Amino acid sequence: MNPKLKKFLCSLSVAASWIYLVLFFSWLGLYLLTGERFLLVALINYLAVYLFYPLVLVLLTAILCHKKILYVGVLIGALAFIWFWGAQFLPRINRDRTDNPTLSVMTYNVLAWHDHTEPVLATIRTEDPDILALQELNFNLAKTIKHELTDIYPYQVLEPRDDPAGIGVLSKFPIRPTGEKLPLRWVGGPQVLDLDWHGESITLVNYHMFPTNGVSPWRKVENSFRIRVAEARLLAELAQRSHSVILAGDANMSSLSDAYQIITAELVDSYRQAGFGLGHTFPGSDIPESDRPQIGGWYVPTWLARIDYIFHSDDWETISSRTARIDGVSDHRGVISVVRRNR
Repeated sequence: MNPKLKKFLCSLSVAASWIYLVLFFSWLGLYLLTGERFLLVALINYLAVYLFYPLVLVLLTAILCHKKILYVGVLIGALAFIWFWGAQFLPRINRDRTDNPTLSVMTYNVLAWHDHTEPVLATIRTEDPDILALQELNFNLAKTIKHELTDIYPYQVLEPRDDPAGIGVLSKFPIRPTGEKLPLRWVGGPQVLDLDWHGESITLVNYHMFPTNGVSPWRKVENSFRIRVAEARLLAELAQRSHSVILAGDANMSSLSDAYQIITAELVDSYRQAGFGLGHTFPGSDIPESDRPQIGGWYVPTWLARIDYIFHSDDWETISSRTARIDGVSDHRGVISVVRRNR
């Protein structure tokens, strides 16, 4: 390569690397110091994992252009990634035992705006969880579930609606509503149920937290984050006064959010404990009814973020956790976790 051209390309690459590093460390510093106090930082947190990808290009620039100072930026960025998500890429120890019974729990946002029941039923039958928490349950799907799945799930508490507020729980074990109602502007529910599991009373919660739809108007977006923080506090308070609790649902939040930190101060994120990889669950599907965002008429890439969670109190231990099969119609992937009592 022509030496002058090589020098020019190196200068350009180094300049671009510095611009990226300044922006990257501005976000990282603001997040570590303020959490979601600044709305722009809160919005970036949804897709923050992708801020780390350009570190590979910075590393190549450091190697090819002999800029040792860039190695420092790459190292700090890599350490930050390891701090946030590194544990998700470690080999998982086989936690399975034969002496204690296990319970499989699945959360599944089925998308209210369609009537494609067969793919949803196929997913449920394939995954076959003991407990299934459904969000965005419409009347047609609820009717089909009662007709097709009662033999598998004799215990059902369904509250369907032909909008995203529909919600329901299917169970192989006895469940009943406790009658407790949680305030605030939830999308659906929450359903607070009593689960009878081998003679033990377990508090089971199916929730669908308030979403952030778009990036404007600014005040409305900011309010959505405040509502989720308040909802997270309610769930944490419920966990504090419950003997044993399992929460499953669509949280509409990232693992870097303040709401997530509030919940995980009291409860265990089952996927964080026993899952592998980033576990992204949204957005998917390109059917017209999907909520998958579009930019200029083009759908954004699939599975960009993890917003569906199963949490449990520390008297449970997660044996395994993973995303469920893709049904082709919902814009969410389900999450299924197998847990056992941690005696």
